[in-house]
Amino acid sequence: MCDGVYQIIVSLRGFWSQKKMPQAKRYRRFAVLVPAHNEAMVIVPLLKSLAGQNYPKNCYKVYASCDNCTDNTAELARENGAVALERFDDEHNGKTWNVRWALTKIPFEEYDALAMFDADNLADRNFLMSMNNYMELHPEAEAIQGVLDVKNPDDNWLTRSYALAYWFTNRFWQLARGLWGLSCTLGGTGLVIRTATLERIGWNLQSLTEDLEMSTRLILSGSRVHWNDAAVIYDEKPQDIAISKRQRTRWMQGHYWVFWNYGWDSLKAFFVTRKLQYLDLFLYLLAPAKSCLGIIIMIAGMAFTLVNNMVLYPSSDIPQSMLEWTLFFGLPVFSIIAFCLLCAIAGPSMHEKKFTLRYVKDTFAYFWFGLTWIPILFKAAFLAKDQGKWVKTEHTRGISLDDVKTKS
Repeated sequence: MCDGVYQIIVSLRGFWSQKKMPQAKRYRRFAVLVPAHNEAMVIVPLLKSLAGQNYPKNCYKVYASCDNCTDNTAELARENGAVALERFDDEHNGKTWNVRWALTKIPFEEYDALAMFDADNLADRNFLMSMNNYMELHPEAEAIQGVLDVKNPDDNWLTRSYALAYWFTNRFWQLARGLWGLSCTLGGTGLVIRTATLERIGWNLQSLTEDLEMSTRLILSGSRVHWNDAAVIYDEKPQDIAISKRQRTRWMQGHYWVFWNYGWDSLKAFFVTRKLQYLDLFLYLLAPAKSCLGIIIMIAGMAFTLVNNMVLYPSSDIPQSMLEWTLFFGLPVFSIIAFCLLCAIAGPSMHEKKFTLRYVKDTFAYFWFGLTWIPILFKAAFLAKDQGKWVKTEHTRGISLDDVKTKS
């Protein structure tokens, strides 16, 4: 109950906006890293969006780290102005290992910061400029997360559900925390980390969610992740529910692992320092386990209410017991549907910067999307010890930045 009230209070700050940033007086140098594995279908639009940045071309260089590629990803990277780093290691594959290896190949003494994108992304033309402006305005910022938008929201009900989740989270979770002075979380792409921070903390990450683990390590080191609402990237979301479940299971596997390895340290840091940032981190890391426990309690409570009433009361009173069971079950479901409706209105409205009811029709699809998380949460809890197997999410939507802008 207290956690719910706390989350509501924090999220209300999402109705505010970040102040417009002044133009920076100098251009910082960025190393732009794109981890890739057989991404020939989608990497070219990303590289074109990076080549078209509204930023001095001599102040950034793109590195495509091609991990065990069997297609022409490396060739396409070179053709589109990137430095292709080719890696072949059958034993240690996946993004976590790929990034760790690539960071040893980039001459960081030549750069001020690292920007990272997934191969299926598109970068807004002002991404690097906005990050440079933010770094000048906030010299204490060691890690900055940009806005994660969706490049294919209208493909089907699933991608629209992802879009609703991201639009709501961007505003009422990430931005809200940034405005409160709390730490946001890295999203694995569309992020910038100062090279000095990489040297201080390193990238020796072990989980399947290297972004969450890095966020946690940053926070526990006394720093925090900043949010830049002016730096936007577009991410492809899966159109197939089976692929989506595999992706989200991997996310939750990593989330549980990070909780068990860092959660208690964050709680201890809160009691020692009394800084809300550490408690906020602990509550976030605890969220999947708390959700599982809540589901178990709700189901057990419904079963107990039904069985208890049917055993203790005469048959003539069964309709009364059914009414109690319905209320016990119906109120949580009604509350969740109401929240889904809120997400379908508030998220898109803040995203489009005008009130819209366009996605109200997707409320029940979003509710169903939420239900699909339930088996994922429980399955991932049993798989959390395994952080070695990376299952790639296939990307196929090779659309351009102009196409996305036109649709939006």
